[in-house]
Amino acid sequence: MYFDATPMNMTILLVVSLAVIAIVLLMKGRYDSNLPLLYFSAALAVHMLSDRVLSPYLLYSGIAFALILRFEFMGKGFTRFIGVMTSLAMSLTVIVFLTQVFGDGRDLF
Repeated sequence: MYFDATPMNMTILLVVSLAVIAIVLLMKGRYDSNLPLLYFSAALAVHMLSDRVLSPYLLYSGIAFALILRFEFMGKGFTRFIGVMTSLAMSLTVIVFLTQVFGDGRDLF
């Protein structure tokens, strides 16, 4: 485990902390929060503005799930499924970011 306290690594850790807060809110059932969208916009900004590699399929599917989660006409079971998928997408991007910050430089996905 290696950590270099560069500004990009610290920014990524702040984005990861935002994801953890959003995942906790989704686990509590607060689907009307905008934090998942805020996280994915921050993750997209980090992806676009840095040399860090993040799978576009993972990133854009997470954005799609977070946008679908904002609809209010879905049933309770489907809303819960979309919430779980959003949490899963956020968790996978968090794992990728933490591997890039603390890992040896190899890509996970």
